Amino acid sequence: MDRETLKQKKLELAQSERPPRAREAAKTLGISEAEYVALDCGEGVQALNMARITEILLGVPLIGDVMALTRNDAAVMEHHGKYAGAAMRKGLLVFSSTDSLIDLRLRINAWQFGFAVDENGRHSLQFFDQYGRAAHKIYMTEHSDFEAYLELIAEFEAADCFEEIKRLKMPVETEVTLPEVDVQALRKDWRSIEDSHHVNALLKAYGLTRPQVYERLGEDAIQLDKDGLKTLLEKASEQQWRLNMFTPNGIATQVHSGTVAKIVEMGPWLNVLDPKFNLHLNATLVTQVWLVCKYLDGQVNSRSVELFDADQQSVMMVYFAPEMANTPQEASWNAFLDEWEAESCK
Repeated sequence: MDRETLKQKKLELAQSERPPRAREAAKTLGISEAEYVALDCGEGVQALNMARITEILLGVPLIGDVMALTRNDAAVMEHHGKYAGAAMRKGLLVFSSTDSLIDLRLRINAWQFGFAVDENGRHSLQFFDQYGRAAHKIYMTEHSDFEAYLELIAEFEAADCFEEIKRLKMPVETEVTLPEVDVQALRKDWRSIEDSHHVNALLKAYGLTRPQVYERLGEDAIQLDKDGLKTLLEKASEQQWRLNMFTPNGIATQVHSGTVAKIVEMGPWLNVLDPKFNLHLNATLVTQVWLVCKYLDGQVNSRSVELFDADQQSVMMVYFAPEMANTPQEASWNAFLDEWEAESCK
């Protein structure tokens, strides 16, 4: 379809009885989400100069209170707060501060398209990768400094608001023959990992995905019944567990560190609807749930619940907060995991 036809189709979707979100609408039109947004360039959408992406993001703290959103196909995480504590760590731009709920790990060298978007008065900054997939979005709130937002756009707007996005096509998945794996060596290497950040190096060394590694770890990784996800959130609310919850999409990760309160199930979605934190998890798109043990000095030092989709992509990881170790809360967390494991292995 040409651009004008796509714009008309977009308008029809927006005016339908139940307008889809941009991600779903773009799929309906057979284009990327970045292309979908760019259809309105010059009409509520302004392209940003992505050669200056670091400067753009370092300017966001001046806006004050905003809503940060990171999602993958199955999970959406939203926090209200301020961007603070910016630092570069291992090629990532990190925002993390005890004064704000917003905790981010952003692989900005993989971001290619950025826009300032006005959706009927709802203003945001939206960023996408080379394939047009959404990386991260920043929404203005009633508490934002709107003048600072407008100044940021004026400083970093692109000279031309491109109407046609030249994006790379996603590589076609092909059937891959799994390499021969020395399972005993893999299990030994797993127990030798001293930092969870070293897991990716192990995956690369063995040529396996996380689920493929977990399938070979024996007692160190147990597949759980995914029906326990709702109970996980309900128990977390009831027991007021402090959790570290990670929502990645490959080019950005948003982290929730703290408790959850209001749990609401709506169709396929399990939702946390708290004043400054929302989580939306489409349980039907979660195909695998693993209970994973990680070691330090030969002893289990953490047990995580890890969710994956049909493409073996990570949906979410959930850890008990390490600062709450050796507390009654940790004991109830471990008891819950033991019960979930027992039910799953029947």
